[in-house]
Amino acid sequence: MSYFAMGYWVLGLSVLVAAAGALVGFTCVRQSKKSVTSRFRTVWLIAAAISIGAIGVWLAVFVSMLGVRGPGGATFRYDVPRMLGAAVLAGLAVFAGLIFLGQRLQWTRLAGSSLAMTVGLALAMYVGMDAVQVRGTVELNWAPIVGSIALLGLTAVIALWFVLHSWPMPALAGGAVVFGLAVIGAHYLWLAGLDIRVDSRISVPDGEDLFTFLVPMFVVGTLSLAVPITAVLVAPDRRAVATVTVTRPVEPGSLR
Repeated sequence: MSYFAMGYWVLGLSVLVAAAGALVGFTCVRQSKKSVTSRFRTVWLIAAAISIGAIGVWLAVFVSMLGVRGPGGATFRYDVPRMLGAAVLAGLAVFAGLIFLGQRLQWTRLAGSSLAMTVGLALAMYVGMDAVQVRGTVELNWAPIVGSIALLGLTAVIALWFVLHSWPMPALAGGAVVFGLAVIGAHYLWLAGLDIRVDSRISVPDGEDLFTFLVPMFVVGTLSLAVPITAVLVAPDRRAVATVTVTRPVEPGSLR
């Protein structure tokens, strides 16, 4: 199986998408800590989960699939409902990790949140790769897949620990790049566990061509990052406490 049939620029683009989604998501988490109400905090965490999970993980993974070809250059078809289901699972996985994490470092909560996020991301990866339809058979080699899940788990632990702390923007950008590299690395490990055997006697499977489907999703996904970015730029600091000026009463006869 060829992983870079369209060139290594696809790999770079996928890492860039993953890092961009993670950076916006990390920024949303930081913004959530400035909210004094649970409602606004939840809204920011939802935006973070969409940015990190649906874009930083799901969209980045399928961008990298643009360069993947089966044995003999065989192309794949994709089951759209399962692909969309994987996007939802990835977003829910990140949201579960963030919402259970809290705002202070507690190792038991960090462990539980990381486990929930890992299981959700692994399930999203499984459903997403199960959406791949090939003219032949696909069997799983579990050793690389277990390695992929372990890398996803490590990524979840580091990412959740990372968002518990306040970092300047350069540190957030560096963490986002590390996150992107880890996610794409886990994806290629999972691909290494797919044993694809092409059989020309089998009819062409149903499904959509990835390029046709992914281009509008890429446009929508990347443009959707503008929403939380704009919200971060215009959002007031809700931690700020309004200053109340107390005026001392003027005593009679003092204005002479």
